[in-house]
Amino acid sequence: MYGSLSNFDCINDTGQEAHGFEIELDNCSPSDVYSTFGAPYNRYGTPTITTDGTNTFVRYESTYNNGAWAAGTVSGTYSPTGGHSLFNGATPGYPGNIPGDHFGVALSINPSNTVYTWLLDGGGGTLVKAGSSVKIPAPVLKQVAAANPVNPLAVQAVIQAPPPEVGQQLADAIWAKVFITVVENAGPVELDDLVLGNAVVPPETETEIEWILLQDDPANPDRQEKMDEGDVAAGNESITRCYEFYNYIGEYDPENHEALSDAYDPSLVGDYLGNQNVAFNFAAAIPEPATCVLLGALMGCVTMARRRSR
Repeated sequence: MYGSLSNFDCINDTGQEAHGFEIELDNCSPSDVYSTFGAPYNRYGTPTITTDGTNTFVRYESTYNNGAWAAGTVSGTYSPTGGHSLFNGATPGYPGNIPGDHFGVALSINPSNTVYTWLLDGGGGTLVKAGSSVKIPAPVLKQVAAANPVNPLAVQAVIQAPPPEVGQQLADAIWAKVFITVVENAGPVELDDLVLGNAVVPPETETEIEWILLQDDPANPDRQEKMDEGDVAAGNESITRCYEFYNYIGEYDPENHEALSDAYDPSLVGDYLGNQNVAFNFAAAIPEPATCVLLGALMGCVTMARRRSR
């Protein structure tokens, strides 16, 4: 998966042809969804939006007629896309046999958790969730009080470990590689500006990063959730945080599947799973509780004078 909740490409690596895709938004209502990516660009068209009373489900799915699905996404591999490629008008030959698609949801609030799942043929025109979800946590950014009273505000970032699959006592562990960039701008950065080639998104030449291990393990709460926050000095209009996720290939406890090492070591880092990049815009001059929009970024950097923190 490449991109963010509002704009992302996802590769089907389930081993089976998919005929849809579902985004579960926990503790959100359909009214919190103000736009989605769909027709005429996506092979599945505009998604349906439903709720179980607590969570909202944005569901892309093919039509089924006379024993056949009208559309499908083959399983396979594909080079990293940057997040804005797999749709009509962007990639020659899409949809064809390209093993991925572009999806997106814009929200007025942060979901408490987001789950992405390919949908497979369940027989008789039904769709069932693939055996495992796309293991890419969705970071949540929110404004909090600044630790230093001379600063107007602070931003808190939270990423939660993916939950265990059915039959697992503990979930598989993953590595998160965290990039943090604080930026100064005359005004908020727009979603459409956060694309490669735009002047406000210069290429990164130096980065400060942190590696953390995530695993949904009640006995190790520090692994279940990564939370950090930092003050934002006056004059800053936005903050961008970038995350890359990789498989953990170290040893597990055979009794309960607990990852036996959380000290970063390159030999314990496996395949690249994808990225999640988000930006938080503050209201101009930040004179009162700010409105914010969670934005998708292709790169972990936005403009002008940049000040990095860990």
